[in-house]
Amino acid sequence: MIKRGQIYFVNLNPTHGREQTGYRPVLVVSSDAINRQPLVVTVVVGTDARNVQRDYPTNVRVTADETCLPLDTVFLCF
Repeated sequence: MIKRGQIYFVNLNPTHGREQTGYRPVLVVSSDAINRQPLVVTVVVGTDARNVQRDYPTNVRVTADETCLPLDTVFLCF
């Protein structure tokens, strides 16, 4: 079962407008009770921290060491 706080890599294509695209890490933020439903999971998208020039209150910056991701990452929680 998918659990809150887990990180997965997903292909976000196709997209519309200014959405993040491509193969990216996503952080599960929906509750475990919601995640038990077969079609509903809420995630926030991560991006390479080097590409984020300014931190907003809704950004969550994590290091590669903290997450075992290949790069320092910023999760875009807006």
